[in-house]
Amino acid sequence: MPNEIFTDPETPADEWADIRMTDPEANEWDVDFVVAGGEVGYVDLRIRPELLASFIGCLLDDVDDDRASAILADIADQTNIDLGDGTGEQ
Repeated sequence: MPNEIFTDPETPADEWADIRMTDPEANEWDVDFVVAGGEVGYVDLRIRPELLASFIGCLLDDVDDDRASAILADIADQTNIDLGDGTGEQ
């Protein structure tokens, strides 16, 4: 297995959105994964709801502003949330 060390990107990139979660003992997040036949079948990352805004913010930090706006608009559209006045109320 290669010995790769995660480093924060210096500039936003479209290839990956990175996030580092450093304190599992604080019960901020939980990871579950299934390995079958020597390959990861899936990974579940569970995050406390009160931390979702900062989690999403970390992900959006890795893309440029136009891409971040497009992502938020897509999510709002898919979930029928009106972001028009910033309250999320329809």
